[in-house]
Amino acid sequence: MNRHVARVRVRYAETDRMNVVHHASYIVWFEVGRSELMRAAGIPYRELEDVHGLLFPVIEVGASYRQPVSYDEEIEVRTTCTTVSPVRVRFDYEIARPGADRVLATGFTVHACVGRETGRLARMPAWLTERLAP
Repeated sequence: MNRHVARVRVRYAETDRMNVVHHASYIVWFEVGRSELMRAAGIPYRELEDVHGLLFPVIEVGASYRQPVSYDEEIEVRTTCTTVSPVRVRFDYEIARPGADRVLATGFTVHACVGRETGRLARMPAWLTERLAP
């Protein structure tokens, strides 16, 4: 599964004095989307780390903000796994209101596959790349 939609309701703590979502909150929502995509693909992060000994640290992140989002709005975090290599994976994100075509923000994260014990790059097992493949 390389695409997933998660719904989030904007919490007060995620907004600034102007009642607009703070830019850093989008990065947290990206993590929600990514975690839910992984879970839906049968690869919960906890299992990836505790059972398979693999970590996915973020090595690059980017975001573009198109329209503001406010307190108590419900949004969708549309997450797609767009690139999988033997040691990297990239997820792209769209933030939108449910049922709307207009995208409020976009972003991406790139992750290295690292061995938990060694802290070094590790090749992703074939079963993992197959589940994440675009």
